Amino acid sequence: MHHKLNTLKIFRSMLLLGITFVPAQALACACGCGIFDVGLPGLPVTGMDNQISLQYGYMNQNQNHSGSSNASNALNPDKQIKTGYYNFFGQHMFNSDWGIMAMVPYWQRSFTTDTNGTPGITDVAAGVTPNIQSANVATLSDIRVMGMYTGFSADQSTGLTFGLKLPTGSYTVSPLLDRDTEPGTGTTDLLLGGYNMGYLNKTLGWFSQGTYRHALDTAQGYKPGDSLNVTVGLTYNGFTGATKVVPMLQLNAMWRGNDQGGGDAIYGNVNSGYKNLYIAPGVMLILDRRWRLNSSLYIPAYRVANGNQLVPHWMASSGITYMF
Repeated sequence: MHHKLNTLKIFRSMLLLGITFVPAQALACACGCGIFDVGLPGLPVTGMDNQISLQYGYMNQNQNHSGSSNASNALNPDKQIKTGYYNFFGQHMFNSDWGIMAMVPYWQRSFTTDTNGTPGITDVAAGVTPNIQSANVATLSDIRVMGMYTGFSADQSTGLTFGLKLPTGSYTVSPLLDRDTEPGTGTTDLLLGGYNMGYLNKTLGWFSQGTYRHALDTAQGYKPGDSLNVTVGLTYNGFTGATKVVPMLQLNAMWRGNDQGGGDAIYGNVNSGYKNLYIAPGVMLILDRRWRLNSSLYIPAYRVANGNQLVPHWMASSGITYMF
């Protein structure tokens, strides 16, 4: 029993950290808005009331995708969206049952588009000359604040999360960016989620987590589509040493509905909404009682995009966490 409790402590500390970079919006109309901000790092660890973490995610969207297949890049006016995500997390547990978490995201985005292009039609077919332009932005995105309840059981293996995504990011940072490629949506969104975890044997553990997001308002006529993100995974806790190595494997499933408003004046929001499934191998290094490193690679296994949307071939994340 003592070993199982220690295993659950490790799971609690890494569950949401391991899914911090769930690809929440690895599609969207040629965008990856919010891709690395679904989860929040860390669940309670005995004797540790606070956690802080800095996480980095990278995504390069340069392949057009339509339906369940890749499509010609000539059918998408957007040519490349390269983004680095810097996410700072903080968490405080008031007691064994209640806690609060916050995430402050900062984006560096390079966006290249053909301003004469039309989704689904090549420039040649439309009889226009390509006009390729680029924008580079570095700015704050939408902050998330969430409460956490872990009082369902003594080992805190089941919990609920609830909170808001706040409209702190700009949605007018560049005239070249579409509403769904801007760092902010301009809306306040409701966030509801939960997690569960356990062990299959002395060394193999499992976890699951889900998060639902719903915009509560609109901003200049724009409302992002609802989204649901579900993660299941395994962890291996059999390695020993001064630095403990904990491999993990995740399946990340995501659904997002069509946006409303803010789309192309003629074609509307047909190029928004998707279904995704990613396989994400990763590892956590437990350096000591307080310090942990993590890294994951996201590989697409299945995806369906409405209209024409840019997608990445892969994504990666890494970070460091301190508990006190």
